[in-house]
Amino acid sequence: MANSEYEYVKREFEFDRRLPASNWIVVRIDGCHFHRFSKIHAFEKPNDENALRLMNACATSMLEKFPDIVFAYGVSDEYSFVFREETEFYQRRESKILSLCVSYFTSLYGMKWKDFFPNKDLREPPYFDGRVVCYPNMKTIHDYLAWRQVDCHINNHYNTCFWMLVKSGKTEKEAQQTLKGTFSKDKNELLSQQFQVNYEDEPAMFRKGSSVYRDKVETKVKTDDYGNPIKRIRLAITVSNLDIIGPEFWEKHQYILQEGKYRYEYVKKFDDIHRLPCCNWIVVRISACQFDQFSLIHSFDKPNDETALSLMNASASLMMEQFPGIIFGYGFSNEYRYDMPVQHICFCMERTLKNTKKTRIYFST
Repeated sequence: MANSEYEYVKREFEFDRRLPASNWIVVRIDGCHFHRFSKIHAFEKPNDENALRLMNACATSMLEKFPDIVFAYGVSDEYSFVFREETEFYQRRESKILSLCVSYFTSLYGMKWKDFFPNKDLREPPYFDGRVVCYPNMKTIHDYLAWRQVDCHINNHYNTCFWMLVKSGKTEKEAQQTLKGTFSKDKNELLSQQFQVNYEDEPAMFRKGSSVYRDKVETKVKTDDYGNPIKRIRLAITVSNLDIIGPEFWEKHQYILQEGKYRYEYVKKFDDIHRLPCCNWIVVRISACQFDQFSLIHSFDKPNDETALSLMNASASLMMEQFPGIIFGYGFSNEYRYDMPVQHICFCMERTLKNTKKTRIYFST
């Protein structure tokens, strides 16, 4: 930004929360209004295999883009990304990490849509929200991932029974009433006796979710003088549908979640001064990431591309239609700012961080 008399609004009112050192950072991304989205796009129930593979492809690209992500776990319209314990990705600034992960994942979902749904057009834009959580040790990060996989099993078990009942002729309300108060054993009996389905025969991707990580694979690197292949162990991004609750997977893949090696100076990173702003208004500033490269690839006119600016303005108009708490927007180049009264802070925190590009919230009087 150019220096000006107005620069104080950044210096005095913008601040970043830095996530504590020696913690595992988890970014969990979740689809917004995906019940509606899946209905509009006629997803199969209870699981649409192409939709799940699309999510997995986006997660794979996330690991390719951000090397500090060491493990990802996804189910339905949700994905969790685990950053290595000692990561200094964007100096561990929460707003940067969250906004970049959510925006990049959302962009990937739109770009890859036709790879998995070649005969379906996107009828409305998909979007995701996200949260960042820090976990202090290896046990808690294992427990976090186990919690997500247990949830996957519980939800999929119920949904498999529910949609079997609906497809057999029951209304959704009747299916809910039939399953009310049932346990896992009851659901297995229902599937077996009424529908001749063994739940354990359902695809592992549905029952266990998907794990994305860098696996050790033997790769041919060259051939020696006698024509024999020379192989080396390399790390390759892999998608699997395995049990990650028990110890077997983690014992076999101990290199995935390695605890960081710190010198004692790292304790200084826990010094974090929080300023409490005196504020009457909330301003959300959204600015594009790596748009010099993006504009070059897409041959934008220099110094200004009128069509690109019109696209930014159209996006801003849709933002104000979607989020009525925004009362004013101002944009130039690849940046837009949105103003809203302080009474909309909950609305702002819950909903605006879902959207595209990198996002920063600051306060002004």
